[in-house]
Amino acid sequence: MGRLFTEYDIDFSTLFVQSVGAAQWPSTALGCPEAGTFADTSEAPYDGFYYLISNGSRTWEYHANADDSVVVRCDERTPSNAPLINITEQASLADSTKLTLMRRDFSTGNFEVRREMTPADMERVIALFDQNSGISYSPPCTTVFRLDFVTNDGTSEIEVICEENYQAFDIFWNELHGTAPTLGYIIGPYLTGDPIPQLPTETP
Repeated sequence: MGRLFTEYDIDFSTLFVQSVGAAQWPSTALGCPEAGTFADTSEAPYDGFYYLISNGSRTWEYHANADDSVVVRCDERTPSNAPLINITEQASLADSTKLTLMRRDFSTGNFEVRREMTPADMERVIALFDQNSGISYSPPCTTVFRLDFVTNDGTSEIEVICEENYQAFDIFWNELHGTAPTLGYIIGPYLTGDPIPQLPTETP
């Protein structure tokens, strides 16, 4: 809420909670999608809350997750003017039989196999890209990783992370650009070489 002061010069002493209530969101975007960003939908719906903050003449809506650790203000999110594209549909990713994580060899410029991903993780990645997003034309970038999906129509490729910015999970597909922060949690174990933890399936 500090930005209410910097953006609108709102006196904090005039603010009050107009209403608050429980809500469920279809993704980790909490009902406030970010232009060009793929939010996780794998455990939808996501429980949370909405807050209406007012100063008597204006009202601002905030959305939060269940433990209030993530709070967003929808009007801070910039809507995209780019056409909405569903990568899973456009690239036939739902038909994939294998997903391989590739890593660029910067001495040759070629991508080499890092590891084949498990069927469960492949489904998580496919679900992540199975949403309409306003991704736009990609800026110049030397990518570090590539996801190779083997489908009935051949291999579909999504390149990931710019060499210039390892912190952002940029994704590049068919000369279009977006971001997928959740992807980091899925492919992280494949990058470190650590074994992928498996949840127990039976009670001892």
